[in-house]
Amino acid sequence: MSSTSTRWGSAGDAGRLIVVLSGISERKQRIVIAVTGEGDVRRRLEELGFVPGTKVEVLSRAGDGVIVDVRGSRIAIDSKLADCIVV
Repeated sequence: MSSTSTRWGSAGDAGRLIVVLSGISERKQRIVIAVTGEGDVRRRLEELGFVPGTKVEVLSRAGDGVIVDVRGSRIAIDSKLADCIVV
């Protein structure tokens, strides 16, 4: 298993593969499960719309980051920030 994936351990999602946003292929949609990171980072990501339960789609990869559709907005974030978004 790569550093961007793990097995979800809750009873409702037993065995479901969970990855961070930076590990998702282009044109794939996922649901945000959690946002990690220190207070200011997590807060900013949540302000941008990355909150649990929100559907996101990776539109493209750009250099060291991703362009993501979140609630109808296109947002570009670097891979370090994308690593804080569990989907």
